[in-house]
Amino acid sequence: MKQHPSRRRVIGALTAGALAGLAPTAWAQSSSFPTKPIKIIMPWAAGGGGDVLVRAMVPALSQRLGQPVVVENRPGAIGTIGSLAAARSPADGYTLVYGAADSHSIAPHILKQAPYDSKKDFVAVAPIGFTPLALVVHSSHPAKTFAEFLQMAKAAKEPMTFGSWGLGSSGQITMEALKQVAGINLLHVPYNGTAPLMQAQLANQIASAIVPIPVAASHVQSGAVRMLVITARERLAAYSQIPIMKELGIAIDMGPWLGFLAPAGTPADVVAKLNTALDGAMADPQVKETMAKMSMVADRMSPQAYQTFYNNEFDRWGNYIRTANVKVDQ
Repeated sequence: MKQHPSRRRVIGALTAGALAGLAPTAWAQSSSFPTKPIKIIMPWAAGGGGDVLVRAMVPALSQRLGQPVVVENRPGAIGTIGSLAAARSPADGYTLVYGAADSHSIAPHILKQAPYDSKKDFVAVAPIGFTPLALVVHSSHPAKTFAEFLQMAKAAKEPMTFGSWGLGSSGQITMEALKQVAGINLLHVPYNGTAPLMQAQLANQIASAIVPIPVAASHVQSGAVRMLVITARERLAAYSQIPIMKELGIAIDMGPWLGFLAPAGTPADVVAKLNTALDGAMADPQVKETMAKMSMVADRMSPQAYQTFYNNEFDRWGNYIRTANVKVDQ
């Protein structure tokens, strides 16, 4: 009589065959990850908000991963230089990049030659959250509220000016979105960074400025500028008297997103381990305190949910950019 192999032997053979199809190095790395230091590429200059936050996370993250974590600054070109270096790194989980709306949702849409495909060249690992932006005006500006500002913008014969920290910045695109949603006309005045932008606003050279909240905080407290509205999902505890845009019917409920990405092809279980470690680091008291000082709003997601969010944000910002026809000749 012919003997048939048992069900257990068949399943075992199939499983062994499937495992044999995996690259041996990838399988070993996935099961033991991490076994060496992890590098986070920071595509912005040292000392900036993102750099300060990530470095504050390093001790807690290193403790959870059991390996040293180093931060490497590679600034330039709206964050694309460092991001491209990360995209070209091995997809093994040992290289991450600090991603942001500016570098991954905006830059590929506005640069003449996009250096990478945000959706195809990266995998979403873990979010940090987002940075609420504030629309501020000089203390002498006649608009005392955001509603009055919108009314003035609609009635103005010549477009009122607004400043951002750079052409193609998330600040500019947020205001371009406001123009579309509110049906107003504003004239963009780009500056090379938030410092010269605030200097121009303090000198009353522009009608308004869109800035990350910490940039304007001290000037708001001194009474030099007036904060009219914040881009957030709900009012911030530190600025409970300042309305958010959606309270006035403007469907813009968050500022630029921040988070961690890895090269496309990084194994899913490695991504999951990194997500868990980063989630734990975000809960560290020192990290939470740093985020609070920067008015950053934390946002936690699974890798799958974050990937969906990341893809949707690329499309959302892209729609605003195409409508406004924003381009940077680089």
